[in-house]
Amino acid sequence: MGVAAAWTSLTASQTLEQEKRWTPITTSSVSLDSLFGGGQGIPPGKITEICGLPGSGKTQLGLQLCINAQIPCAAGGAGGNSIFVDTEGSFVAKRAAQIAAACSDKLNLSGDTTHNEDHLKTQNLMQGIQYCRVHSPMELIAMVRMLDGIVQAHPKTKLIVVDSISFLFRSNFSDMNVRTKLVAMLGRQLATVARRYNIAVVVMNQMSTKIESNSDQRMRQGNGRSVGLVQPALGETWASVCTHRIRLYSHGDGRRSARLFKSPSIQEQSVSFQIICGGISDVGDASLQATTIPGDEDAEFGLDLEETLLHWEPIEMP
Repeated sequence: MGVAAAWTSLTASQTLEQEKRWTPITTSSVSLDSLFGGGQGIPPGKITEICGLPGSGKTQLGLQLCINAQIPCAAGGAGGNSIFVDTEGSFVAKRAAQIAAACSDKLNLSGDTTHNEDHLKTQNLMQGIQYCRVHSPMELIAMVRMLDGIVQAHPKTKLIVVDSISFLFRSNFSDMNVRTKLVAMLGRQLATVARRYNIAVVVMNQMSTKIESNSDQRMRQGNGRSVGLVQPALGETWASVCTHRIRLYSHGDGRRSARLFKSPSIQEQSVSFQIICGGISDVGDASLQATTIPGDEDAEFGLDLEETLLHWEPIEMP
């Protein structure tokens, strides 16, 4: 196949009309949704980065999005399935089931009988999440290369979450040039899958400390001491592939905030939200069980699911 035959071209007008037909994935917080163009949630066809310190809520948001991707079209959702790629061992099935149960209850209590379907039961919402655990940079690269075939085999896929992109690259590479090239390749492949299949790709990123000691920094500080700047890991090479970049903050009282610091259409801004037993919500939202979750994402969530069968479909590595 020649280059001309493989090339797909759209006018700007066609691209705009195509994006208008795409269904964003809500975060379950009106405030958080407002950080994205259109104000309805995570946009499909693009890469969204969620960064923050440990305990800020990154994994919680990823789990919430995996559930919300399955909200039926009749309820304003994408009506699809999701893939959760876990590099850290952060996926907690009990917590995902708790969020799924809250989502199911909220939809079934909405008064619209079209929402009261079997696939909105907790167990079925869990089955709509394909889970893949990877343990090395090479496994992650292989997994991302497989995504094209996986999505073709699972055409209802509307969301891919990677938690996190940076974990496996923090200590496995002594040659930073090699790491930079691999990260750039991962970014290109994720962007291609997102655009080709109109899938929302959400990538969690850790924070790193950059030590500044140049003359300008010394002049700003009035002394010769180095200053540590906390910023998203993986540098500008990775940053360039992300359409939206959001940093989460935990304020120690169960309340969280999110700051948008990269967007093609919205200026930098911050919003507040909370993480409660039922998942992500706006501050003061009483529609879910309003018990705030502490900043420690590894804590037990008080959910007794011993009698509940939880199912999700692991993606087996070749």
